[in-house]
Amino acid sequence: MRNIPGILIIIIVCMLILGVVGYGKNFIKLISCDFEAPYKAEIIHGIGIVPAVGGITGWLDFGK
Repeated sequence: MRNIPGILIIIIVCMLILGVVGYGKNFIKLISCDFEAPYKAEIIHGIGIVPAVGGITGWLDFGK
């Protein structure tokens, strides 16, 4: 039972790393969009500039 806090710390650190990487991927996907109709990917990746949202949208593929 003493290892539970250590495991939680590892899980939290992994989630933070995945969030930061996802945010970076979101930014790269946003600047690589073509900005031509339809604007679905541009809008979603633009909303992903908000850090909590960008950590999730960076891992999703919405096309160009």
